[in-house]
Amino acid sequence: MRRFTAKIVILITLILSGWWWIATSSLQNNLMAWLDARRSEGWQADVGDMSRVGFPLRIASTLSDTAIADPETALALNIPQFTLSTPIYWPGHVTLTLPAEPIVISTQQGAVTISSDGAQAALRLHPGTSLQLEALTAASTDLSFDLVEGRILSVQTLQANVEQGLEPETYNIDLAATGFAPGSVIRQSLRLPAAWPETFETLIADMTVTFDRPWDRSALETHRPQPRAITVEQVTAIWADLSITFGADLQIEPNGTASGTANLQAHNWQRMLDLASAGGALSPQARPQAESILNLLSGLSGNAETLDVEITIDKGRMRMGFIPLGNAPRIILR
Repeated sequence: MRRFTAKIVILITLILSGWWWIATSSLQNNLMAWLDARRSEGWQADVGDMSRVGFPLRIASTLSDTAIADPETALALNIPQFTLSTPIYWPGHVTLTLPAEPIVISTQQGAVTISSDGAQAALRLHPGTSLQLEALTAASTDLSFDLVEGRILSVQTLQANVEQGLEPETYNIDLAATGFAPGSVIRQSLRLPAAWPETFETLIADMTVTFDRPWDRSALETHRPQPRAITVEQVTAIWADLSITFGADLQIEPNGTASGTANLQAHNWQRMLDLASAGGALSPQARPQAESILNLLSGLSGNAETLDVEITIDKGRMRMGFIPLGNAPRIILR
C-alpha cells in the first residue's frame, strides 16, 4: 500500500512539474513574442535576463534589466527587475511585483525616478487574447518621485483600487495615501516656509472614469484609452490648516476639451491665496481683485473662512458664476 501511495505521489509530482514547465515556457514565449513585435514596430525592447520562478503553485517569470521605449510618444521605461506571476490553475489573475530598486520613466518633459520599498499590483484579466482589465489592486510603501532638480513628492503608503463597471469602458477608481509629502521641487515653487508641515493629514480620491475603449494590451502596444466622462465623487486633501474637497461631473471631447461642472470647497482660502501669490501663480496686480471676489463668494456660503463654489466648464472655458476663469487644461493621456 505504501509503495502504491508513493507511486501516486511521484506521478502527481511529475505531472505537476511537467505542467509547470510547459506553462512557464508558454509565459516566457509570449513575453518574448510581445517584445519581438514591439521591436518590429521600431521600439526599443531589451531584456537582460528572464528566469523561471514560482514552482510549484505559481507560473512566474522574473525579468531583469528591462528597457522599453516607444518612439512615437517618446515614453521610455527602465526597470532593473520585475516578476510576472499567475496561479497555476488560472492565468487571468496576474501579479506584478516590483523590487526595492529605482525605476526610471522618461518622457518628452524629462525623466522621473520612482523609488519604493517594493510595490505589487494584482490584476484580474478578462479571458481572451486582448487581456482586458477587469480589476486592479496596487499597493506600495515609502514611494518617492524624483527629478534631476530634486524630489517631487513622497508617500508612506499608497493604495489604489480599480474595478470595471457594468460598461466595459467604465472604471471605478479609489485612491488613498498616507504620509503624502510634497518634495523640494513643489515646496520651492510654492515658496513654503520652512515650518510648514511636510505631509498631508489626509489624501483620498473616489471617481468613475469612462474611456473610449476598455483598458487592455493595446494600451501598451498602440495608444492609451482616452477619458470621455469623469465623475469625481470626492477628492479630499488636508494639509496643515488648509482643507480642500473637490467633486466634478465632466464630459470630454476627443480633443481633450472638457465640459461640465466642478464643485470646490476650500477652508482657509485666504492662506491659499498667500501661497499662490508667493509661488507666482497669482500676480500682485491680480491679488486684490481675486481676494475681493472670493470674499464675496465666501460670504454667500455663510462662512468667511470657507469657500464653496461651483465652476462651470463650457468647451474648455471655465467660469465661476459670471466671472471668467480662463481655459481648463485638456485631458489627454499620452
